[in-house]
Amino acid sequence: MMGRKLITALLALPILFAGSAAFAEYPEKPIKLILPYRAGGGTDGLARTIQAAIEKHKLMTQPLVVVNVTGAGGAVGARRVKDADPDGYTFLQMHNEMFALAATGRLGFDPATAYEPVAQTTQSCLYLAVPAKSQLKTFDDMTAYAKANPGQLKLADIIGGISHFPAAMMMDRLGIKFGVVHTGGTSKRFASMKGGHTDMAFMSPGWIKRAGDELRGLLWMGSALPAAAKGMPTAKERGLDIEACLNRRFWAPAGTSPDHVAYFAGVLEKVMRTPELIEYHKQRLSTIRVRTGAQLKQDIAAEMKSFESVAGTVKASMQ
Repeated sequence: MMGRKLITALLALPILFAGSAAFAEYPEKPIKLILPYRAGGGTDGLARTIQAAIEKHKLMTQPLVVVNVTGAGGAVGARRVKDADPDGYTFLQMHNEMFALAATGRLGFDPATAYEPVAQTTQSCLYLAVPAKSQLKTFDDMTAYAKANPGQLKLADIIGGISHFPAAMMMDRLGIKFGVVHTGGTSKRFASMKGGHTDMAFMSPGWIKRAGDELRGLLWMGSALPAAAKGMPTAKERGLDIEACLNRRFWAPAGTSPDHVAYFAGVLEKVMRTPELIEYHKQRLSTIRVRTGAQLKQDIAAEMKSFESVAGTVKASMQ
């Protein structure tokens, strides 16, 4: 009897070890990271820097393959990942433009049920800028002028885009009104202001250096003011509970194993501590802000709610 039990136990050992080995071997093939935007943009730049640092510091046993899947303002790539096999080999890198698309009905599905959040790695906050020659010297000047002259000020933006939402929140909270002019990204916003076609715009932090003395910052839209933005008041200091930041996050298709999500989140946490990623963010005046787990889900829920709160106003501008 004892001999039969021993033999049975020994026969079971290969099964146990095989299961452990299979878990330890993940990933067994390259992991694909889908970017829903073009090559050369901010999302692409971050992903390529992460990819290179992972390879250099041997943070993964398999390659990270970056794939650009563009179209419909990011919705095409987002859908590609939503519909992917949740086997731990396909992830999405997309900032909170996802919430702008969802709130205006252009995404076509609910991100809360379509994905499992993996990690946030970076926060890059915007600032409200005017041309240096503008008569609006301060944020209070802008507010006073907008109240006295409803609709006359023109904001260069992407109608329905991520920065349109904080603009709608600002008008709602301050009781002011300005026009939103569809110009495009920050380079086109800069050109529009410089040409005198628009009066102000939300700009990414890199433009503090890039524009030099051609722009004047009126309001910083994040909580932590970087040294380069010294002298700008923050939205919170002006009594505005509004944040306008690109929160760069990573997502997995719903149903992805928690172990696979945790593995990739761990890799991202490690890569953010490398010299390459620290320098990358320093040059762009953005902040490494790693969030995972319950804190990440809490942040996402609050952010989605804020986008939905002004979705009606934004959609009315899109018609």
